Amino acid sequence: MAAPKHKNRSWLFFALAALLFFGVTNFILGYLSERSGGDPISSITASIFLWLGAGLLGLIGSSYFRVTGRGFSGLPRKDHFILPVIAGVTLAMGMLLLKISLAANPLAKGPMVALTSSNSLVVALLAWAFLKEKLSLGQWAGFLIIVIGIIIVSLAGKASGHFAAVVYGALAMALFGFTNFFLKLAGEQGCDSITVAVVLWLSVGGCGMLAFAWRWLEVSRLPSLQSPALGWLALLAGVFLALGMLCIKKAVTLGQAGPATAVSGSNAVLVSLLDYWLLGHWLPSLKLAGMLTAVAGIVILALSAPLKKRPVAGPGG
Repeated sequence: MAAPKHKNRSWLFFALAALLFFGVTNFILGYLSERSGGDPISSITASIFLWLGAGLLGLIGSSYFRVTGRGFSGLPRKDHFILPVIAGVTLAMGMLLLKISLAANPLAKGPMVALTSSNSLVVALLAWAFLKEKLSLGQWAGFLIIVIGIIIVSLAGKASGHFAAVVYGALAMALFGFTNFFLKLAGEQGCDSITVAVVLWLSVGGCGMLAFAWRWLEVSRLPSLQSPALGWLALLAGVFLALGMLCIKKAVTLGQAGPATAVSGSNAVLVSLLDYWLLGHWLPSLKLAGMLTAVAGIVILALSAPLKKRPVAGPGG
């Protein structure tokens, strides 16, 4: 019996919501990099505040679980917390590398985010290898068009520091791919999305606490950015990141991992639009072409029907 059409497409709503949250998060990170002049210490400090922002939501969520008495019952077994904890660590490390990538080339927010967004390739390959997920021809077409758009955007920059930014972005891409695949595996284990998200948020926040203590001991003062406003912005980015991770967890649980992460990962388009609307940074023609190519791929991928499973013949069939 076929699933209702709205259920088949429900993953797309959450993937688009993740696109929105991730886009705002990455724009804020790029803005912080631009304001700090590419200072590597500021990149680390901004990442710490971002991690703490995500951890704050984790504390709120776990407190709610405690007050309502539900606890972490959304995890079928006690050892099922391991995957979201690991996903939180890989997410935190990936965000640090993305922040360093943006610091290496502050005016290339869209291209660097586009590069890390190709983590959908990693997710799809892992899902194909371990979960036997398959894509229809239409989905493959949309998927490849998105990748082509990302490649065009990524190769469009010639500014100093572009090569280093690409290297850090590629490493962040791999870590984000593993993060989303771990979330997919948690869904396969029967873990509900909100519980997994809270554990992940707490894991990211734990990374923030450890890094905060390390910086405090290293410089003998509390870590801070150039102004309190930038610190609050970094915390806000952490909140948006956490909400985006909740949405992508729902998306990869309800739908196929590759298409879901491809849609949410195309937030580079939103980053570039915000960069133009708010900061006046116009995209060169090649970068703009890459963005439009990625959007076309999103539309094709989102509208393509998933591969239908072949019916299994019964006895004598």
